[in-house]
Amino acid sequence: MLTLYNRAALLSPCAALRSDGLGVAANARAMAPCVPATAIPTSAHLNSLFARCVSSLPLLRQLHARLLLLHGLPLSTALASRLAHAYFVSASARDARHVFDQIPHRTPHAWNTMFAGYYRARLLPELLLLYKLSHSHNHRPDSFALAFALRACAGLSLLGPGSSIHSQAIRSGLDANAFVSPPLMNMYVDLGSLDDAEKMFNCVNVADSACWGLMMKGYSRASVDEQVFDLFGRMKELKLELDPCAAVCLARACGNICAAKEGRAIHGFCIKTNYLDCNIYLKTSLVDMYGKSGFIDFALKLFDEMPSKDVVSWSSVISGLAQCRRGYEALRVFRDMLEESIMPNEVTYASVLLACAHLGASFQGKSVHGFMIRSNIELDVVTNTALVDMYAKCGFPLLAYKVFGIMPVRNVFSWSAMIGAFGAHGMYLRALDLFDEMRSANLAPNHVTFVSVLSACSHSGMVKDGRIYFESMTKDYKITPTNEHYCCMVDLLGRAGLIEEAQALIEEMPVKPSASVWGALLGACRIHKRVELAEKVAEKLFVLEPNQPGAHVLLSNIYAAAEMWEMVKKTRDVMNKRGLRKTFGYSTIEVDKMVYIFNVMDRRNRKDNEILEFWRELSNQMKELGYVPDLSFTLHDVDDESKEEVLCGHSEKMAMAFGLLRTKDGIPLRITKNLRVCGDCHTASKFISLITKREIIVRDSRRFHHVKNGVCSCGDYW
Repeated sequence: MLTLYNRAALLSPCAALRSDGLGVAANARAMAPCVPATAIPTSAHLNSLFARCVSSLPLLRQLHARLLLLHGLPLSTALASRLAHAYFVSASARDARHVFDQIPHRTPHAWNTMFAGYYRARLLPELLLLYKLSHSHNHRPDSFALAFALRACAGLSLLGPGSSIHSQAIRSGLDANAFVSPPLMNMYVDLGSLDDAEKMFNCVNVADSACWGLMMKGYSRASVDEQVFDLFGRMKELKLELDPCAAVCLARACGNICAAKEGRAIHGFCIKTNYLDCNIYLKTSLVDMYGKSGFIDFALKLFDEMPSKDVVSWSSVISGLAQCRRGYEALRVFRDMLEESIMPNEVTYASVLLACAHLGASFQGKSVHGFMIRSNIELDVVTNTALVDMYAKCGFPLLAYKVFGIMPVRNVFSWSAMIGAFGAHGMYLRALDLFDEMRSANLAPNHVTFVSVLSACSHSGMVKDGRIYFESMTKDYKITPTNEHYCCMVDLLGRAGLIEEAQALIEEMPVKPSASVWGALLGACRIHKRVELAEKVAEKLFVLEPNQPGAHVLLSNIYAAAEMWEMVKKTRDVMNKRGLRKTFGYSTIEVDKMVYIFNVMDRRNRKDNEILEFWRELSNQMKELGYVPDLSFTLHDVDDESKEEVLCGHSEKMAMAFGLLRTKDGIPLRITKNLRVCGDCHTASKFISLITKREIIVRDSRRFHHVKNGVCSCGDYW
């Protein structure tokens, strides 16, 4: 119990005074004559009393009553301001306001005490009302009052009143003040008025590093990453040091453009300056940067070292794992997040759904959807689009369309995702009908939409339509084709056998062809057995991607199909010398809420011997119906019997056999493969669908194959 000068006085009627200031004043005034002057505490004693009372509102009120007894009304402005501050610290803004209202002559310090208290208590409307009241009392706001009022406008998203306060600052000559200019810039940045923020920035002292960070924040939010780097370059020329805000923006910009080298330099600078010690936002930005740049292991290490993690931190690492196609780890981290009682947000859910989409894990995806509904999560356009993408990539295009149909708001990315989904599932006409519907809704397509449309044309071999849409993109919508669009067109033309036209299109490109464009032409060379051209195209890819094995593997496959075994050996020797390894091929299938993975090495396991035995029985039934193994898809120089044995071990065949053994008759099989489905497996799936009366849905790295009654949705064109 706190002991003041007279314990009996604390237990007198003053201890039961009303909590409002008027009641305290009335009772204290009546008792004040009885208090001896010698009881007035010293300044040092007051400091001790305030420090001990702010943790307890009842004690603080008792101290207030005692001060009134000792000093009478009104309290001095300094003492009243101090008491108001103490009430704010004790979370009683009402008592603070009563004390303030009793001050007859309010000094700037008294007004600023109230502004600061309201701001810290996040009572922003009350702050602005008091600021307005200060004008009616002819109080001329100083830099501190202006700063708090501007922060309140930013917090309440009030651009108009904020601009008025800016005008007051200009009239007072304080707009360039070191305390006013940063919150003024921050308000314009937070409220999306980047032009006004730039005008402010051009007027402030160039040595004010806080303003540089705020301007970077504005450009970062507007996704103008090149301007962020431009400001950073100017800061280096002026020899200004980064502040934590600028470091956060730079880390985000590096992540957006996958500039890992520059991002690591920023990380090193933050370590040297100890910015990382207590800055969760900076750590989260670095986690996000590493994840987006493909260095997910660095992101995980930094994430694990964080002593405290908020929902943004968790979401960043889940997003990085999902984007790096490490879906299993993303789902594990999501479960850990829930166990830590961290409530996911919309970004978290979108990332988890992306992980489910990559895995083809429909059960987990549906579970997440159900969890969102049960948790009353408001499904915005981002999460709804993620659901469309997840259902489509898990083999449920009609479920995806159902979600798309009930979306209250659709943006261009929602339409593009659904168009792309229909195209990937071989539903070419529905994709183009939806594109026409989008244009009828007066929503202009963007570059992503045309990638979806051109991909749909490519998957279906619609060369004429593809040419029309490619021309319309530039002519009607003024969209400059990117490498992605040229890749779709080269793929479309190459698959249709128009390889010379595809080659000419590449030569006419106004931008330098990317590896994906040359890769599309190399894929066409394999389909049409153009060995000489394949060698020339592969040389281009070796220069563009010297550390990637894809071009070497595809060229080796082309040589193998042409039975040029010496060249196959030579190509593999080159890969070995460069330390390049072929991408590990695997297939997954979801059975009884579990995802199972198969690869060629699984034949050594006991369970997979059972699967191989079942496959041989099934293969005999297929041969009776006319199935002949296509040995050209065996890329080894061995006898035919060995080649057929190798074909039996393809991961998609193992997944099919496992699914047939472990699921009930009539249940569709949904298989995901990380590489392209080979021609022999595609043919086998059609025979299996006839024998077992099952629908088999296979998703490979490019598209879906819905096989039913011996017919595939791709029309044998892929």
